[in-house]
Amino acid sequence: MEEKPLYTAAGKQAASHYKQYVRNAVETATPLMLIIMLYDEAIKMCALAIDDMGINKESVHNKLIKAQKIVTELTVSLNMDAGGEVAENLKSIYIYIHMRLVEANIENNSKKVEEVLRILKDLREAWHIVNQQNRKNLLQQTGGISIQT
Repeated sequence: MEEKPLYTAAGKQAASHYKQYVRNAVETATPLMLIIMLYDEAIKMCALAIDDMGINKESVHNKLIKAQKIVTELTVSLNMDAGGEVAENLKSIYIYIHMRLVEANIENNSKKVEEVLRILKDLREAWHIVNQQNRKNLLQQTGGISIQT
């Protein structure tokens, strides 16, 4: 029996275009947008891990490991010299989040992932507000169009 390909040529082309779109989005993003993208991916991994709990332990493990790696990236990208107290507080939060993800992974505990998810969503929203304010300030400084928020 002949094996059928998983994707058609059109499907492969669409996947290639999507990968290029994502690559362009990352390469042209501001530092704040990159932080928000990291949060988005960590949130997605946590939500998918919760969905897989009790169904696929390996998938849960892999998604929680990805979320841990993202939190580690957020931690090491902090500018402790310029960030002062805010950077110190974020570092403490990131360490706590990472610890909870490790515990959730070991214990297969959805409650701990849900807790992390709430924290990540709150932090992501705060970064989103900072990004909007920065964009608004930049437009005002350059004489661009004002943004009503």
